[in-house]
Formats: sequence, structure tokens, C-alpha cells
Amino acid sequence: MNIIIANIIDLVAAVVQVGSGAIKKKSKILIVQTIQLLMQAVSMLLLGGVTGAVSNVLSCFRNFLCYKDKLNWVWKVILIVASIGFTIALNDQGFLGIIPAAVCTVYIIFMDIKDPVKFKLLVTLSFVPWAVYHFILKSYTGAIFDAATVVTNAVTLAKMIKENKKSV
Repeated sequence: MNIIIANIIDLVAAVVQVGSGAIKKKSKILIVQTIQLLMQAVSMLLLGGVTGAVSNVLSCFRNFLCYKDKLNWVWKVILIVASIGFTIALNDQGFLGIIPAAVCTVYIIFMDIKDPVKFKLLVTLSFVPWAVYHFILKSYTGAIFDAATVVTNAVTLAKMIKENKKSV
């Protein structure tokens, strides 16, 4: 029963996630992403993905700091250490449980990129390992929509690149 409930929650989160792929403005992406992350954290907890849930909650805090332009290197280090520390303490999934911390770390390091095209590329690439994580965790709706988000973001990224070339 938990698998069904988790997949329903993840479906709602996934619809929000895919919709965010069409957003170009970083501040709006961060707001929508935070809502989606909270819903997915609940879904992951129901499926036993504790490291994924913790990573998503930390990502909400990260997004808030970034949105407020307060995400500096000190906060980045704190968030990375927290992500790695919680993963070490709570991981009972082996390699699978490491994926959220790895994605979280890479995203934190690069998320203050000012160039919207590079930021959109970061967002796009960060969903690939999440698709694997969701699939193995049996969050099938999450995995399908992660893949759809990659496609949506890639299309928007291509449009952004094309627009940049026209304006030069």
C-alpha cells in the first residue's frame, strides 16, 4: 500500500517538477522546486528512501538560501557536510543511498551560477541520477517524470541557447 500512496504523491510532485522545466527564471525555478522537493521527500520516506528524503529537505533549505542570495561558501560547506553526514549515518541502501548526497553536493557547488543557460544545464543534468534513484526505489512515477523533466529542460535549454545566439 505504501508503494501506491508514495507513487500518487510522487505523481503530483512530478507534475510540478515537469512544469518547472519550462520556467526560465532562476528564482521561480527555486520556488517550484522547493514545493516539489517536499512532496518527494514524503514519497521517499514511504518507500524507505531516507537518504533521498533527507537530501530533499536539505535541498529546500539550500533553495531558500539561494533564493534570498544568502548561499555563500560557508553555507555550501555546511549543507554538503550535512548531506554527507546524514548519508553516512542513515544510509541502509548501499550505493543507491549515496546518489542523493552526490547529486546534492554537485548541485550545491554549482547552483549559484549566474548564467541562466548554465543553470538550466545543471538542473537538467541533475535529474538523470534522480531518475535512476527513483526507479530502483520503486517510485516509478518519479522515474518516468524525472526522464520527462530531463526532456522538458533540454528543450527549454535549446530554446535559451537559440535565443542567446539571436541576441548576439
